[in-house]
Amino acid sequence: MHNNLVTDLLDLPDLVATELIQTEKYLTFIVDYKTDHVKCPICGKKADNIHDRRPQSIQDVPFRDKKVVIKIVKKRYSCKHCGKRAIPKNLKSIPGYSRKTERFKFYLLKQTDGRDYSRVARENDLSYTSIKNSVNTQIDTMIEKAQLETLDKVEAISIDEFAIKKKHKYAVALTDPINGKLIEVLSSRKKKDLIEYFNTWPEELREQIKYFSMDMWSPYKAVAETVFPNAKIVVDKFHLVTAINNALDKLRKEEQDKQTAANRKKFYKSRLTLLMAGEDLDDDGHQRLIEIFKLSPALEKAWELKEEFRDLLQIPDVKESIQALNHWYENVSQSKLSLFYRAKGTVKRWEQHIINYFKTRITNGFAEGLNNKIKLIKRIGYGVPKVENLKRRVYLSLLSI
Repeated sequence: MHNNLVTDLLDLPDLVATELIQTEKYLTFIVDYKTDHVKCPICGKKADNIHDRRPQSIQDVPFRDKKVVIKIVKKRYSCKHCGKRAIPKNLKSIPGYSRKTERFKFYLLKQTDGRDYSRVARENDLSYTSIKNSVNTQIDTMIEKAQLETLDKVEAISIDEFAIKKKHKYAVALTDPINGKLIEVLSSRKKKDLIEYFNTWPEELREQIKYFSMDMWSPYKAVAETVFPNAKIVVDKFHLVTAINNALDKLRKEEQDKQTAANRKKFYKSRLTLLMAGEDLDDDGHQRLIEIFKLSPALEKAWELKEEFRDLLQIPDVKESIQALNHWYENVSQSKLSLFYRAKGTVKRWEQHIINYFKTRITNGFAEGLNNKIKLIKRIGYGVPKVENLKRRVYLSLLSI
């Protein structure tokens, strides 16, 4: 005879509780099936003869700081109408041979968001492997569903690499920059591997891609031209600013080497201030720049070119943006700064794709934010060297669970 109060506390729709045993650390529910029969898969009639029994302990979600265990005698049935034997009872709350309820698996999934698997395992008296297998099974199903939903609406793709092991191994994140969705995390940025991956997409899907946002790396351009026949290539503005900042920083180092020991310190301490957006500088920042610009007019000229380039990327009108870009080219030529000549050459080579940015305003902003999230996940997981596991962690942090 079951206990209604304890059954309500258990709150599993296909089980009834007959007893609740409490100890200092555990709540143990003794349960039975709500309906003690199954439908025969052969003849469709009710099968209620017991074929065999198997006692099993199931772990459930903790309750008021106590671990919860469900003890059940699982049964298989035989059909007296057609003779079918060993018919299992399928439970929604406890699938198959699982030692965990579905809601406990989901609880573990939430616990591992932003936390190390080993810690979650210790807190729940489980092995690392048990946590990993439980979480991976669930997150893989969620990833597949999320990817199908994202690809159904995608018109633009952003590609951005991140380091698995700096200077040795890189992976790439593919995102939808318009809708701010992650599409895929791939273990290689090589042209051959990317083309092979995109060729697994249906032709209809590849033809619906209108824009391909990227940094100024030729292999990515070759990939886009090969697999996305209708896509316009858009150079990401953040990588453009980085290219100009790199030229400015190299000039700062050159000018720094020409200074006295005391002034070299001023240049070094101003390295980050130089790269900041002009409008974000406080009074101290302005003063630091004034001091080093007195010592290096060339650096002042370079900083002004950097700020001019940043400003032209903010101009909303396409025609005015192009005019401002041409004006920047002229100013670079007049500056006679060789490092900026080279930066200008890079910009000119990618000019048409930069103009596509002026027209679309598509950026890798979401991907850049994702990269910061990946860095945090890697720190929490002590590196997470396997890309497949990193991908699961990233999706887990993005999906609403």
